Amino acid sequence: MKQVRRIPALLLAMLMVCSLTLTSCGKKEAPAPADQVAVALFNMILKDDASTLVELFGYADEAEARKDMGLDGSLYDELAEQLATQFTTNGMTVSNEEMQEFVDAFMKMFSEVKLTAVTKQSDEKTGAAVVTCTVNTFDPTALTEAMTNAMSNVDPDLLQSGDMDAAFGTILQAAAGAISDIKPTDNTADFDVDFELADMEINGKTKKVWVPKDAAEFGNLLSTTAMGG
Repeated sequence: MKQVRRIPALLLAMLMVCSLTLTSCGKKEAPAPADQVAVALFNMILKDDASTLVELFGYADEAEARKDMGLDGSLYDELAEQLATQFTTNGMTVSNEEMQEFVDAFMKMFSEVKLTAVTKQSDEKTGAAVVTCTVNTFDPTALTEAMTNAMSNVDPDLLQSGDMDAAFGTILQAAAGAISDIKPTDNTADFDVDFELADMEINGKTKKVWVPKDAAEFGNLLSTTAMGG
């Protein structure tokens, strides 16, 4: 169960990591505000909406934005396989199909989460900024009940069989069915994200942009805060 509960944070962390394609040189341009970048990345990754990123960074269209950010379709296609491989490396085998079902359910669950952001501190000279992000949260009771109900539908004989791979796969499938229809509440919570100025190649030109200093941590904070962690 602990492994299952860590999947949402792991999922968003991987999405955030894979979304940033940075270079190391180029001329300086006035960067888009860090808080607007936070919202744009959130919208592209979890809402499949790259329009804000197009406006901020000057992409020709959304397809170019997704391609540059590594979100032109392949990331989502390969994410389940990457997660399944990571679990296998940690000694828990799960099929790509089972993991894909969970990924799809998780993305559906998070599709109605809203994020707003405000720049708390920003200094272009030092290349550092802090952005306060606000997200609406899920009811932890509803999540617990959904998981409890999912577990109750798992064959107890399978859980006691000693076949941990089969049991984990079944639990993952049950979890997917349980979480896909859960919606966030109107309650909100905040978290701070450190941003840094980096050079990013856009439409063949290098531009200075604000990006999360630790993309994985951005994903973890988003996931755990929304889920009441």
